[in-house]
Amino acid sequence: MNLKHLFPGLKNFKVYLNTASAGFLPLTALKRTMDFLVYLVDFKEGVDSVDFLDKEIMEKVLKEGAKLFHTSKENLTLSVQTTEGLRRLLSSLEPRKGMNIVSFDMEFPSLACLLKSYAKKHGLELRIVKNRDGWYFIEDVEKAVDDNTFAVIGSSVQWISGQRMDIKEISKVAHEHGAWLIVDAVQHAGSLTLYPEKEGVDAFVAGGEKWLLNPSVGSGVMYIPNELIEEASPLPGLLNMKPPIGEWSSWWGLPEKNPWGEFELREDARRLDFGSGPPYLLAAALWGALELINNVGIEKIERHNTKLAGKIRDEALSLGLEIIGNENWENSAIVTIKTGLSYEKEEEIYQQMIAEGIKVSHRGVLGHFGIRASPHLYNEMDDVEAFLTSLVNLLSRV
Repeated sequence: MNLKHLFPGLKNFKVYLNTASAGFLPLTALKRTMDFLVYLVDFKEGVDSVDFLDKEIMEKVLKEGAKLFHTSKENLTLSVQTTEGLRRLLSSLEPRKGMNIVSFDMEFPSLACLLKSYAKKHGLELRIVKNRDGWYFIEDVEKAVDDNTFAVIGSSVQWISGQRMDIKEISKVAHEHGAWLIVDAVQHAGSLTLYPEKEGVDAFVAGGEKWLLNPSVGSGVMYIPNELIEEASPLPGLLNMKPPIGEWSSWWGLPEKNPWGEFELREDARRLDFGSGPPYLLAAALWGALELINNVGIEKIERHNTKLAGKIRDEALSLGLEIIGNENWENSAIVTIKTGLSYEKEEEIYQQMIAEGIKVSHRGVLGHFGIRASPHLYNEMDDVEAFLTSLVNLLSRV
């Protein structure tokens, strides 16, 4: 799959294996964004109408999302990256004081900050599942969840190790105790298959900046099933309400309307919408990226990504190095190589790679660290080989 021509930013690097930090914006997203901006600049008919733009922009990006995640567009809405969507989702749910939330000790700091403040606000106990040598095991999740668990909340793919969590099994554990499973899918969506209804996910949020190919745009997508939509009680903000007479445009001029009157919340995932005006520019950029992902096919992308990542894993092990997870690692697009050197020595190797034009990451948490590589659909095997050759050469000089 050679798609490099759709990603002009790749020309700035000899090798780019760093999508777990930021993906590249494809020309398809640029076109959708520019078409929309031109439409706005020309102020063509409909640009001031929610009814028109919902149909022309929102409905189309949600349709692409529904195709990608094998769900209904009524169960999708947009977020601003990941944490904002999770905050909006959690703020619409009311746990009982004294319940608990289960999460994981190597989570990204923004998720940890959000859950700490949410737990404090609602008087919840935080139960943190500890990693074992950088990896998580279902039996440890089982020990943490009980009948007083409000939700299990964590990443479906871990940002440091690349562990693809067994969310289907975690879902079974959560649901046996009446708890929600809420997923941060930012390191998952767009890279690997994610079919929430098949895997028992009660909600997920995924920022667009990584595998969904919308870096620095601010876009994101939220999945919310019908059961959680019914449970959610968000603050009303007009545009997460049903149009009073079937549309908004004709309603604004009605002299008899009462702004303090009763409005009904929407019955789809947009019940949790922003409440003022949908982010159409973000939607246009995400639309163009999702079109590309769907045209290639997420199952094909997963096979491609895991093949390249598997090559990195196998070669690292053959060199006598380790990876986080070692024998447990499989079916992920993130590999973190442990060189066995000190963090400072490893940082020197990482910086030398950057100087060569090879972009990867140096990542660590709770004593685990290594050089992280994360291939995506615009990478080929020659990128992997160039990275591995550089790594071997630099290690030989230590």
